[in-house]
Amino acid sequence: MKEYGENNKTSFVKEEDSPYMKTFSSQEEAEQYNMIQNVHLSDMEKFKLFCRMMRIGKMLSSAKIIK
Repeated sequence: MKEYGENNKTSFVKEEDSPYMKTFSSQEEAEQYNMIQNVHLSDMEKFKLFCRMMRIGKMLSSAKIIK
């Protein structure tokens, strides 16, 4: 029987790099998934995301509602 040494390495597939679109059964599940993904962002990525949300909020606050 052949022994496995350090040269035998198992390869893993990262889910983030997968080419498919993730679907969710509820809005809460989608929000939970996004929160978990955002926790693992670097500080600069979190800051950019925060600035983007601030710009979107400012744009929506000045929007005129037409009925």
